[in-house]
Amino acid sequence: MKTALIAVIATLASLTQTSHAAEEVSGFYIKGSLGQARTTLDTANTVHATYITADKPTKTGTELALGYRFGQYFGMEVAQARFGTPSYDLTRGSSGEQSVLTVKNTANVIALRGFYPVNDTLTLTGRAGVAMVSTKVARVGAPAYEGSENQVHATYGLGGLYKLTSNLSATADVNFYPNITKTSDNATDTSARMITVGLQYRF
Repeated sequence: MKTALIAVIATLASLTQTSHAAEEVSGFYIKGSLGQARTTLDTANTVHATYITADKPTKTGTELALGYRFGQYFGMEVAQARFGTPSYDLTRGSSGEQSVLTVKNTANVIALRGFYPVNDTLTLTGRAGVAMVSTKVARVGAPAYEGSENQVHATYGLGGLYKLTSNLSATADVNFYPNITKTSDNATDTSARMITVGLQYRF
């Protein structure tokens, strides 16, 4: 009887601690991140056999996110990611015409985020969702061109949280944006990857 009572008390204590832990991490959070964004341009299937002679694909990237964590393991967030303005020196294989292309992508993300607590201070995270991408393209040279597009593509990533205080955590993330833009003539097909560090504050 005494052994059974001790077991019941231990079980209740364990459940109380689990509930308390879940209660502690639940709630709204805001996150700001800064890092390196790399945007690659694919011209392999262009109509004019365009190829890249030089490029500057890596720029400073930023992300600002607002989310809600439902408990220990799941949350949802909206974010805006900016990838800078990478540039590419292009040559048309069919005519030899040369130009410089700049691509400016901004992604508004809606995603589910998973959390896996490793211990009291470290939590691994994963994110999957959709990115609503606004793209501005400018080409200087022959042929000159300016344009903009809005598209929706998938995005996913992995990261981690390191608890600094009860409300503040340091973050590190790598997020992928495959086919972030895709045009009908394959002229500005780009994919992006962004590696960032930042801070997350839970309200």
